[in-house]
Amino acid sequence: MSGATHSIDLASVRPVTATLKAVPLAEAPEDLFQQIMEAKKEMLENDYRQPPAISKNPTYSKYASIVVNGKVVAEIDNHGFVETSNAMAAACSDAIKQADFSAGVSSGPLLAKARAESIARSIKGSIVMAKTAMSQQSFNATPQPKVTIDYDAMKNDPRYAELEQLQKAHNTFLAQKMTQSDTYA
Repeated sequence: MSGATHSIDLASVRPVTATLKAVPLAEAPEDLFQQIMEAKKEMLENDYRQPPAISKNPTYSKYASIVVNGKVVAEIDNHGFVETSNAMAAACSDAIKQADFSAGVSSGPLLAKARAESIARSIKGSIVMAKTAMSQQSFNATPQPKVTIDYDAMKNDPRYAELEQLQKAHNTFLAQKMTQSDTYA
């Protein structure tokens, strides 16, 4: 260990933030500006997302019911989604995992069939097919509903106008910057 000592005049020490200059977002570097604008746009769009209308889409209709002693204990739709009571959930869980492993598909009637068979086998129940059960081929051919964004409503939101103003300010800043660089060139 050295015996040398250094003294620092604490009055001359300034915090780093004292030397930072605040810059309006419109004047931020292009990559940062675009990242922030994209994030703001996504947040605004999230507020106007509308879930898909699935009630009339046949891919969400019932595929089959699992019945034990005349009582329906689980229902499966054409996607393979299983609905059951909390009391039956544990009993069905392992059967669903086994079916998922062996089904060879991640969604659709083939998955629904594998899950129905596995659940019925594990709880000693029977499968009652629904009239709305689909084949994998017709399932694949049916358009899936998509989340939509209500752009008309979004454009009436004051935050949308703020985004447009910010973009205009940024474009003006860039144009001024280009004019200045042309003047000095």
